[in-house]
Amino acid sequence: MPKKNSWRAFRLRCDSIDRKSERWLLLTFYALIILTVAIEVIRRFVLNYSSVWGEELARYSFIYLAWIAAAAAVRDRAHIRIDVLVNLGGPGMRRLAWWISDIATLVLAIWALWLSMSPVLTSLHFGSVTPGLRLSQALFLAAIPIGFLLIASRVLQSMLADIRRMRRGEPPFDGHKLFD
Repeated sequence: MPKKNSWRAFRLRCDSIDRKSERWLLLTFYALIILTVAIEVIRRFVLNYSSVWGEELARYSFIYLAWIAAAAAVRDRAHIRIDVLVNLGGPGMRRLAWWISDIATLVLAIWALWLSMSPVLTSLHFGSVTPGLRLSQALFLAAIPIGFLLIASRVLQSMLADIRRMRRGEPPFDGHKLFD
């Protein structure tokens, strides 16, 4: 039994690190957006001068923020859904609905990951840079494949958690609801 308990402790520790790093990334990108926009407003309306890089930095931070938040929503099953019919059925119906949803999301994420790699590789090949920041465009184009990779990993984590719940005889995790 000690090996099983140590594996569970390791898994819980990794999950804690995973959640904390995700939250810190979300906080960092959000703070970067707020700080950049605030500085640009002051520069534009008080100093009558604006930078070339401010709008770009806020835009690309928002893109990364959105993709990381999408993966967090998939992990918590807090994404937008209509589950009226699923709630009419019992735990077996809900489990089946979650499996269909998870498989469809995983297929979509892998397909989109595959498709989104082409612009990143093209940007790396030709060495394109952003006009304001003068950084590689691939760094910002990579937000999409990174986002879909995170979403795919979250779906797999969710499926594994559902398998563990099913083995323990527990109902499936229905996610966190924003509104009731």
